[in-house]
Amino acid sequence: MQLEAMTVIFWAVFLLVAGQSGKVDATIRTRAFYRNSNPDQVAEDIVGDPLIPTSSSSTSSPSPSSRSTSRSIRCAMECLEAFPNCTSFLLNSTTGQCIQASSPQPLVPELKAGHGDLYVSCDTQNGYQMYTFGSAAACLAAMETTRENYTDASWRCEELGGYLASVRSWDKLQLLSAAMGGNHSFWVGLDDMDEEGTFVWKEDGQVAFKANATSTAADMADVLMGGLWDHPREPNNFGGNEDCTQIKYSEYFKEMRLNDYKCFNKNKFVCEMPVQLV
Repeated sequence: MQLEAMTVIFWAVFLLVAGQSGKVDATIRTRAFYRNSNPDQVAEDIVGDPLIPTSSSSTSSPSPSSRSTSRSIRCAMECLEAFPNCTSFLLNSTTGQCIQASSPQPLVPELKAGHGDLYVSCDTQNGYQMYTFGSAAACLAAMETTRENYTDASWRCEELGGYLASVRSWDKLQLLSAAMGGNHSFWVGLDDMDEEGTFVWKEDGQVAFKANATSTAADMADVLMGGLWDHPREPNNFGGNEDCTQIKYSEYFKEMRLNDYKCFNKNKFVCEMPVQLV
């Protein structure tokens, strides 16, 4: 199904309490949750609202919007209690049914069946924020004022709990460019440092494309990542030592595109944490 663009809903703050000692851990967990509205959401046979307690002394009914917000917050808190690293939950705004998960992936069948809206989280510690563009959504920390060589930039992202960002679609390229602002060049997580002509993603170690006996790396990039690279001959390993990938302003296309570049040069960079939608 086609998901709508996500919008910020709220900040969820959770205070962790130690086990039997009753000692309160001073750590405060802060997460921003974002909603994928499900146009096919359907009601289920659940009586009442399991998330909002009722009171016989109440003289007025809460508005639909306040009830929806309260349900969202309660469901998020339950998810954080069940999974300290809660990344997602599914909430039916009609019935109040709340389903929590440590990863969005197990909730996809319920989402497709119309059982509710999918809320995904971006851990906002260490400077991460959620960004969206078209069909792309990503939890990013944009290093706009820091310049590092490719290796140091990758290490820095790992220290922040992420990896140098991946760009596997046109919408993702536009999203990253907008997050960094302007037409400044910056590193992304794709290189052929281990084997010339075999480009691998930092995110998961998967091969994006590779040269072979009949096709150059540029040929394969055009086939598997068409429309994302600079001049049609990129990546071209100019000078014999361009093993890392940046997004830069293309004088050829007059817009931001991928380009291979010398890894020892210093660039801005953008880190990413995984947010799986479908």
